[in-house]
Amino acid sequence: MLKGLSLPTPVLRASAFAVILLATASGCQRTSHQLVTLPVVTPEAVLVRNVGVFDARSGNVETGRDVLLSDGRIHSIAAGGGTAPPHGTRVIDGSGGTLIPGLIDMHGHLGSGSAPVWKTSLPDPDANMKAFLYCGVTTTFDPGGLAGDAFVRRESVNAGQKPGPTIYAAGPIFAAEGGHPVPVLRAAAPWWIRWYLLPRFTRQVANQQDARDAVAEVAGLGADFIKLAIDSIPIGAPRMRPALVGAIVSESKRRGLRAVAHIGTTEDALDAARAGVSAWVHGVYKERIAEEQIAELAAFAIPMVTTTEVFASWARLGEGPRRPTQLEREIIDAETLAAFDDPPIEDSRLVFFAGWFETIRAARPHWNDNVGRLHRAGVTILAGSDVQSGVFPGAALHRELAHLVAAGLSPAEALVAATLAPARFLTGNDDPPFGVVEEGKLADLVLVSGDPSIDIAAVSQIREVIKGGVVLERAALSQPRTADKHR
Repeated sequence: MLKGLSLPTPVLRASAFAVILLATASGCQRTSHQLVTLPVVTPEAVLVRNVGVFDARSGNVETGRDVLLSDGRIHSIAAGGGTAPPHGTRVIDGSGGTLIPGLIDMHGHLGSGSAPVWKTSLPDPDANMKAFLYCGVTTTFDPGGLAGDAFVRRESVNAGQKPGPTIYAAGPIFAAEGGHPVPVLRAAAPWWIRWYLLPRFTRQVANQQDARDAVAEVAGLGADFIKLAIDSIPIGAPRMRPALVGAIVSESKRRGLRAVAHIGTTEDALDAARAGVSAWVHGVYKERIAEEQIAELAAFAIPMVTTTEVFASWARLGEGPRRPTQLEREIIDAETLAAFDDPPIEDSRLVFFAGWFETIRAARPHWNDNVGRLHRAGVTILAGSDVQSGVFPGAALHRELAHLVAAGLSPAEALVAATLAPARFLTGNDDPPFGVVEEGKLADLVLVSGDPSIDIAAVSQIREVIKGGVVLERAALSQPRTADKHR
């Protein structure tokens, strides 16, 4: 994954300009709360005593274990009480809890903002990274960001310069001319930044040679994956033609990269699969997949990144007060949360997407049904959130896990969809170095209360977050309260 710390000079100049521009524009914004900090003193080792250990390979929890961490890895897992901690070890009582792999968000935009779309504001990537960590997300796939910025951010985390999840990044999103996400940016971004965002957040391609050239350019910037959008947003926007999809995918493969495709319909999914994409992003959310096409889709053996919560969030808009979860209260200020209760339906940005809102609301009964049937047919499910307005970094992944259980996955299967399964996909390795709690693996872990293999809500009851063997210091924005049911 690592591409080194050197990026092309034009990229660095563009990134520096973006930082100056955004800093100038956001001078009146409040300083973000420090949700996560590194400890002043890092012990030589950490021992979690008498804890349950979630086995992501079997879906079971082995109780009463001692887990010793050192040098950023899991040193040993032994029977509870049988491990003598080395000198200088920090000992954590894991009684009544479960140690799970650090969560992986397979659609974690780091450069997006989650404030109401009708309130002009600027994203805070550093705050997003801390929110992810606070909520137990230690790795994220960022499937769309400004050229250069996404890769600079990735390297700053890898170098230990900033606290954040391990990042896999795609960079600019490939779109048909005028296709998604171009109309979204034109409608939602303020005029004074729109001119800068469009050519850096997207690569609009008109023909196959355009597509090949753009892939070569983004690959040269240091992309881990190539992301393309087939879906039509808003309704009626240009949709990427199969020939362009094929050109992007084939050129990506030629350069040693895998391509993932944003889809919305069964036709989108089939076009992407026939072109050879490595993953479907979002899944089929605009319609019910015909029964005879479930087996056809499953036969491609392509994993699907679900982001049900993003559509549920938009569908809930205007349907009454939005009840925040406990984690959302802890990472987002009360004013921002309350702003979603009474959206200005006459706002031009909401009016622009009215047709799309109607489509997703009509398809609401099909979301879980589609995911459940594909899962039962053998499609690998990967959990994602898609951070954007109303979808909060880190906390939204916990809502997504609840959606997966509602779709028919067991709590253990839902947890695998946010740990081992995405780790395998991101690394291309069936035995990845993270995503499991095993000796020798990276010590990216979360200690939660209860047993999440039985009750998925236990994943949100976070006691400790450990990244690279370091126990992070977490400080909630507000005092925790009893969590509401996800709505």
